[in-house]
Amino acid sequence: MKVSVALLGFAVAATALSTPRNPSKKKPNAVNPKDFVYVDGLRLKDAKGLHYITGLNYWACLNLAADASQGGNYSRLVTELDQMAAHGVNHLRIMASSEGAPTPQPFRMSPALMDAPGKYNEKVFRGLDICLDELSKRGIRATMTLNDEWQWSGGFAQYVSWATENTEIPYPPSWNMTKAPQRSNPRTGWGDYSATADGAHSYNEFITFANQIYTNAQAEQWYKDHIKTVITRRNTVNGRKYNEDATIMTWQLANEPQSLSSYSPSDPLFPWVNRISGYIRHLAPKQLISVGLESKQGEQIFKAVHQAPDVDYATTHCWVQNWGVYDMYNSSEANLKAAQDFATAFVANTSRWAREVGKPVFLEEFGMVRDNWENADKEYPYLSSASTTHKDAYFNTIIGAVVADFKKGGAYVGTCPWAYGGIWRPETQVMNEFGMVWAGDPPHESPGWYDLYDTDEAMNIVASQQQNVAAWIKKNQTNGY
Repeated sequence: MKVSVALLGFAVAATALSTPRNPSKKKPNAVNPKDFVYVDGLRLKDAKGLHYITGLNYWACLNLAADASQGGNYSRLVTELDQMAAHGVNHLRIMASSEGAPTPQPFRMSPALMDAPGKYNEKVFRGLDICLDELSKRGIRATMTLNDEWQWSGGFAQYVSWATENTEIPYPPSWNMTKAPQRSNPRTGWGDYSATADGAHSYNEFITFANQIYTNAQAEQWYKDHIKTVITRRNTVNGRKYNEDATIMTWQLANEPQSLSSYSPSDPLFPWVNRISGYIRHLAPKQLISVGLESKQGEQIFKAVHQAPDVDYATTHCWVQNWGVYDMYNSSEANLKAAQDFATAFVANTSRWAREVGKPVFLEEFGMVRDNWENADKEYPYLSSASTTHKDAYFNTIIGAVVADFKKGGAYVGTCPWAYGGIWRPETQVMNEFGMVWAGDPPHESPGWYDLYDTDEAMNIVASQQQNVAAWIKKNQTNGY
């Protein structure tokens, strides 16, 4: 997720979800490691029948699960996994990659999983093993994201830097927690975005640099080597090979790979998707493959990417503030309605596109800030004390639109809000020895911007979605369909 420009303009009809219910106290069943989710037409299925995804983004799972010497926090990990499971969450989208550099780099996950091509931090890798094992125990499956367009994990830009003799990365504006203003207690923030005066480059410069991965043979080979290392790994906790464990539902090419600004048949993204998804299929024939596309750039690019034969389902990300639809300092009903209308139309249009491609579609990123007009004159715009009236209404609308589409036989198969912050709060944050706070928001963005906390009403809306759909499936499913 990142700041973007809206390239979609849709008109509207909002759909709300039913009133949220209390989280379940029932202990979930563990994932059967042989029960792989598969695609049947516009549906996902498992051994029990229809499989609807009630997901959350929890990208830092591997670092939280890592050894304490690597900045891990196992106690927090299991607490938050239990919280999510109690709210009916059956899927987490997590990072299965992060890249380091010869010198310390800002705005990214630390320590990294891979310090240099082929050189892994085994203690962080074991964190990924632990993460998957703990998910499996709670009946939660995973999307494993193998790369990243953006700087917060290293990602494309780091591969390109490695392949071009450690070329300096032209970082775009990114949140610097050590920049003024600072709180009186050391290592607690707040910070601000970097600017041109700090050496920040434009997003276009950064994307142009990062997207060289599509055409740089050495960068692609190192990326494929990483894919093979992860997919063929044997979990040191439970002994399962990653590509034989149904806890891993999906291998994802990257977080938000970017295309050209408008459709072009010669866009190098398209053959790259074909090459990488085909390579993953060879290594992991039992598991699903997705691209990680935002799908913000319209119908032609959506279809060109998702028509790749080895891509099993489409993905969408919906960011009303980042795309200029919503203003977090505007408390008006008109501001909220604009966001709801955009999201409802976005779901309707992308469902149609996916039906025309003939594949399911998963809303794997969306979010909204708290009522941050309440923080306008305070020391930090993203304090957790702000209420959530707009966020709750928006979550009901966008999740409700997906649920309604699923029930009427549309292409949508679930939702995955960004991102679970659990017990973390900006007011009590302290950077660890690696400069990390592990908020729901990644290191290049202001901590607490889109976090979902354990006490947020939005989590009850997530739980209500799971209960609502489960009841519908039980009533409507016949002979596994």
